[in-house]
Amino acid sequence: MQTTPPDTVKAYVDKCIGILKASHIVLPKNANVNIYHHCGRDELLRTGAMFINIVNRDYCKSMVVMTAGQAYPNHYHRIKTESFYVLVGELKVVIDGTVYTALPGELLHIERGQDHSFYTDGGAVFEEISTMYVPNDSVYTDEKIADTSYSQRRTTLTAQQWKEIIDNA
Repeated sequence: MQTTPPDTVKAYVDKCIGILKASHIVLPKNANVNIYHHCGRDELLRTGAMFINIVNRDYCKSMVVMTAGQAYPNHYHRIKTESFYVLVGELKVVIDGTVYTALPGELLHIERGQDHSFYTDGGAVFEEISTMYVPNDSVYTDEKIADTSYSQRRTTLTAQQWKEIIDNA
């Protein structure tokens, strides 16, 4: 893992892997992982999520893990459209100001340019299926987050780092 303090992010990753294992979700062995901490690593349990990215040339699937009480800030995408397919837990998605509740097996679609955020009270795992993977395609409505660089808002695990983590989990 990059940057400090590694303990905060490592503890979060361990917690997310625990959720995935308890849910009997098979972990992809070859993936790049982004841990988003928009308001700083110390606020990770309140704001952020872990995205396990599986990228094809034409589309992207990310398995997203959120722990209990976590929220992802309001934003929109300039390029991609996406759909959320819930695997575990209850996910609340706010699209253009309307709150939708998605349970396992349910799908929500978000168009390019639509404001959206999401949160979970009890924890959730869902797939984000998007038209493509475009780094830094999110435009945040919170000026403080928008003024923070993409590299400061996330910690990235390479495929090799991810493999080592799950081999030891």
